[in-house]
Amino acid sequence: MYPLVPKQKQIRRVMNNAKTLASGAQNARFGLIVTNGVINAIDGKFTIKEMQELLKNESLIRDITTKVTSEVMSIPLDPWADQKKKIERFYKSNFGIDIDWSTVVLPQYDKNRPRLEYVHADFNCKRYIDAYKNKFKDESVAINTYSQDPDSDIQTQQERPQGNYCFAWAGNREPDTEHLGKSYDDFCNDGNHYMVPKEGIIIVSRERFESGKMLDVKGYTRFHALGPGGFALCMFRIHVFQFFVSNSLRDFRFSDYGPRQICF
Repeated sequence: MYPLVPKQKQIRRVMNNAKTLASGAQNARFGLIVTNGVINAIDGKFTIKEMQELLKNESLIRDITTKVTSEVMSIPLDPWADQKKKIERFYKSNFGIDIDWSTVVLPQYDKNRPRLEYVHADFNCKRYIDAYKNKFKDESVAINTYSQDPDSDIQTQQERPQGNYCFAWAGNREPDTEHLGKSYDDFCNDGNHYMVPKEGIIIVSRERFESGKMLDVKGYTRFHALGPGGFALCMFRIHVFQFFVSNSLRDFRFSDYGPRQICF
């Protein structure tokens, strides 16, 4: 962390004692002063080509300035800030609602599970499936009942927090490497939390919404949920861009099958 000079210490004391947030005009004025300071620091230090390369990566510049400002002024950063913005866009675009983050407890940030998801308590699997079909056309979801209305086929599933909640996961396109080859019986009582159907639908929907790509192209995600006859529910991609929910014997073990671990 950068050492605080006397004036910076004074700024921090003022920030700590403040009870009313600064106005937008004050923030804009502060930003202008900071901008002038940055210009003074970099003036004559970069060639035209170097600056052109820098300007191609606005997110990098923004991340650097955010980090420096946070460290110099002792302002803790929200590790979930970027994920929150993406989630807000997803729900606003597909459901027309705004996320109230005060209604949920966020999981502790873990670099091994850097992807955040939000689960709306009033939405069932079919609500998410219908939004997915509306966004990517009806044929984007397989016509079998498991896929069209997963709720009707869920007999039991791992318990979840009441109300709206968030969970974090690895964010990989395929199931967790460390859990590949595990049957439902292998992981259902090991003390970890694993995705249930609604959560799987959310991650598939948001990934395609943001990147245009599908999950589970090679592997199969096994849910911590059982369908009729005690079969374990799972999801994967079929054809080119079709989401599919199916089942398999709970004691089957395949090298490309596995659950996705989550944390709250």
